[in-house]
Amino acid sequence: MTVSMDENSKIQMLSAASKDKKAATDRSLIEKYHLGPLALHTGLVLSCVTYAVGGAYLFLAIERPEEMKRRERAILEFQDLKDQFVGNISFRLDPERNLEIYTKKLMYFLEDAHNAHTFEHFIVQTGIPKDMWTFSSALVFTTTTVIPVGYGYIFPVSAYGRICLVAYALLGIPLTLVTMADTGKFAAQLVTRWFGENMAIPAAIFVCLLFAYPLVVGYILCSTSNITFLDSVYFSLTSIFTIGFGDLTPDMNVIHMVVFLAVGVILVTITLDIVAAEMIDRVHYMGRHVGKAKQLAGKMFQLAQSLNMKQGLVSGVGQLHALARFGMLVGKDDVEKEVTEDGVIAFSPDVMDGLDFVDTLSIYSRRSRHSAGNSARNLFLS
Repeated sequence: MTVSMDENSKIQMLSAASKDKKAATDRSLIEKYHLGPLALHTGLVLSCVTYAVGGAYLFLAIERPEEMKRRERAILEFQDLKDQFVGNISFRLDPERNLEIYTKKLMYFLEDAHNAHTFEHFIVQTGIPKDMWTFSSALVFTTTTVIPVGYGYIFPVSAYGRICLVAYALLGIPLTLVTMADTGKFAAQLVTRWFGENMAIPAAIFVCLLFAYPLVVGYILCSTSNITFLDSVYFSLTSIFTIGFGDLTPDMNVIHMVVFLAVGVILVTITLDIVAAEMIDRVHYMGRHVGKAKQLAGKMFQLAQSLNMKQGLVSGVGQLHALARFGMLVGKDDVEKEVTEDGVIAFSPDVMDGLDFVDTLSIYSRRSRHSAGNSARNLFLS
């Protein structure tokens, strides 16, 4: 019985050790291949894609029945308008007046988007009948809502659809912006690791890619769609910068449209991130050097102040010594009286001829050193 318990304990210990070893191996693999951050980035992208697809099905279910009702009503209204026009002709009314009334009513009828779509695709029948709300158009609608571009090709008209759109946009736009920013940041970090700390080269590369991307997409749209090259480039620029006027409707596959928008917006995000990082780094570089220059200037100013103070102290001490000598040497008997022209008596001590001028830094002291026979009295008078 004792042997069996020991064997069981050994088996449990070996199984626990094997589990710990496997867990350590899994952690090492995750850290080695950076699977944790990669899983986070992938999860954000998948959640954003799922949100767009789910929203497409949601709005298709809400707006599709509303479209059918409005289409039937538009067909009846147009039929009634046509009957009125034909009836007025049969009653022999003024043809010009009748045509004017019919034209005004028709223009007012076509102001509604659903009526205009019904008139173009189901009344005039210029081509194959085409529904407004399909899965592809709904996917474009949800994608351009959360990116956000907002072309306005289709839009919800029912009250319930508009309420759902408000809630959908409030949650979807932050999710998409975070996903775009995260993807751009992840790509920028990869570029930074590849090029090192020098960000000037990747910044120039991504700026060139940002300029080339709408040109390439414009050429593709011009070759495969019904718009010109200039309109294609215009459409590309207004799309990737999330302007989205919606004034152009190129014939483009919905998957291609979504990929084009996602790649373009991410490219703009990466370019702005790298260029902004480079500019901020340069500003910090200049700021550091300006700070160093200020410190150096401050130290030089302090040094100049200390030198001036020292020079002033030396000069003051010299003047004090000279005045002290002057006070000891000058006596009442050594004073020579001089009478000026106005009768004022001035004292001119003879002992001053043997003294240097008290301000040793003045021009007079320098002149006295070059002129050996000049006295301090003559320096005062010159």
